[in-house]
Amino acid sequence: MKAWALLLAALPLRAAPPAPGPLDVFVVTASRYAQPLSRTTAHVSVLTSADVKAAPARSLDDVVRLAPGVNVKAGGSHVIPAALQSVSMLGAGGNARALVLMDGLPLTDGFGGWVNWSKAPTAIVDRVEILRGGSSSLYGTEAMSGVINILTRAPGERAADLDVSYGSRRTKRLNAYVSETFLHRFGVSLDYDRYETGGYQWLQPPARGPIDRDADARGWSARLKAASLEGGAGGPLWFARAIAFRESRNHGLDHFFSSRDSLEAGGGFRFLTDASGEVRGTAFAGRHLLDASNSAVNASRTAEFLFVRSYMPSLDAGGSLQWSRPFETLASSVTLGADVRRVYARNNEDDYSATGVYQRSLSSGGQQTNVGVFALASVEPAPGLTITPSARVDYWRNHDAIQQDAAGAAALPSKEFAFLSPRLGARWQLAESFAARGAVYRAFTAPTLQSLYRGARAQGLVQLPNADLGPEITRFGAELGWDWAFGRGLTRATFFWNEITDAIAAVTIAPGTQQAKNIGAVRSRGVILEAPWRLGDRWSVKPAYTYTNATIRGNAASPATVGNTLPDIPVHFAALSIGFDDERLATARLTGRWLSRRWGNDTHTQPLDEHLVMDFKISRRLTPALEIYFDAENFLDRRYTAWQLGGLPALGEPLYLGLGARLRYR
Repeated sequence: MKAWALLLAALPLRAAPPAPGPLDVFVVTASRYAQPLSRTTAHVSVLTSADVKAAPARSLDDVVRLAPGVNVKAGGSHVIPAALQSVSMLGAGGNARALVLMDGLPLTDGFGGWVNWSKAPTAIVDRVEILRGGSSSLYGTEAMSGVINILTRAPGERAADLDVSYGSRRTKRLNAYVSETFLHRFGVSLDYDRYETGGYQWLQPPARGPIDRDADARGWSARLKAASLEGGAGGPLWFARAIAFRESRNHGLDHFFSSRDSLEAGGGFRFLTDASGEVRGTAFAGRHLLDASNSAVNASRTAEFLFVRSYMPSLDAGGSLQWSRPFETLASSVTLGADVRRVYARNNEDDYSATGVYQRSLSSGGQQTNVGVFALASVEPAPGLTITPSARVDYWRNHDAIQQDAAGAAALPSKEFAFLSPRLGARWQLAESFAARGAVYRAFTAPTLQSLYRGARAQGLVQLPNADLGPEITRFGAELGWDWAFGRGLTRATFFWNEITDAIAAVTIAPGTQQAKNIGAVRSRGVILEAPWRLGDRWSVKPAYTYTNATIRGNAASPATVGNTLPDIPVHFAALSIGFDDERLATARLTGRWLSRRWGNDTHTQPLDEHLVMDFKISRRLTPALEIYFDAENFLDRRYTAWQLGGLPALGEPLYLGLGARLRYR
């Protein structure tokens, strides 16, 4: 307490609103409307388009994984299977425990809960807002541990950009972007992205066999976007977009591959009302198709057999509407809103034995509907003290589920659930440059249609669905932290504590067969430290560290795992970015991330290696229209087990070297 008293005594007392500084950018994710970052009661980080462009990374998840407190599956979205592209925060672990949005519309897949990062190439990103901590009070399911909102470029002028690169393992990328304005009122842009890589062999050399080969990938996406030229910090007054997407991947075996196709449309609007209030709305709809095949392999990896072939169409649609208004009393504001999302999915599969003998054909599927209403208030009962209570009620229902095989069709159980997600946040500006913030909350994540009705069959392991699954619940979550800005620097800290009940885990019910069940409790607690600092006009440094103690506190199906750390969550994570920016010379980034040893499963029988990965990128503008760059990822060529493939150790991506060029017209 004496140390805190001395610290506060050394700071000037707050006599006026904070001066503009590192926290005075506007964000929309924390409250679903635009407000300065310096007024948010949550831990929010912003990655600008310059940050994303300068980062030594070929996919957006490789940029986001440097953010402290964010757990992105190791391997990279341009490499690993779709079902492993998950994200969580604050040690929550598991899949679909953090919501990812693009322009405020869901990027998290409604069927399986995975994140399709390939739909958001880095060239179209304007900024990324990362909201840590339970956010179900505003966003409902999947926001149990936080929200990532990817905001893409809004057309605003006549422009044309071309970005091409070539690198190791026959890796090629092309991104083309054009935009034009009309009537000085709105703009239209078209973006096309194409990616291809020859890949690498996933398994560690001792685990490989004659049948293993490089896991390659290729895909393309196109986006058409129209948006108002008016709007300011809150975003355009309206936008509409359409996205077409296709990718195919081989996962290192002849019968282990997947392809994804999507066609979707969406948009949003906002308009000002009397007394500076506003109304916002969004709508989206999409058709998605996952075509996947998996195999069984013998112990010596000399023979491979087709194990399952699946064809999975899904439809996903929804929308939101909200109203916000400020009031003079206590400098307050109120937001009221509602949203709905409905997902229909079907799984048509052919099952084979472990030696490739056809067994049966199966078709299953169902619908999931979620409706939520929410409210948020912000009041300032005393100068410098902001309190933000919020709450949301979700009604979630699985229905019209059916399973059909040679014996006939059978209805599967429907299930419905209502959940209240409250949150109370506060921010106290103790001095012009120092603020304390904190929050307490409840949150939840509903099971996906994948875990309810489909399950999976991977590398000889059968994972059965469970139509009786209920939601995972953060029955208590709390955060306490500070923001201290000084000159060109900023220090931020967040202490967190989350208690999760009814956690979903895979339970072995027979040799080679698992089923997802609500079986236990998880506790996650730790601290996030950040200290971004500009050293003059050219240099910047961004160190960050996260300590996470995420452990299993209860497991009725496997009591021996109680006390074990959660799979894939490192106890220690450190990241460092050193930047140099001079338009006359070059732009360069040196980044590094270190993860302590962790485990690939809850029984601690699948170790994942401690590792340090260093990346570097440098670019130089030769003319106003031409820029060239060099990219070196994992330039120390560290070989480490990053994840598990059917219980076998899989490598993180080895050394990558690439050259690229950007052309722009304005």
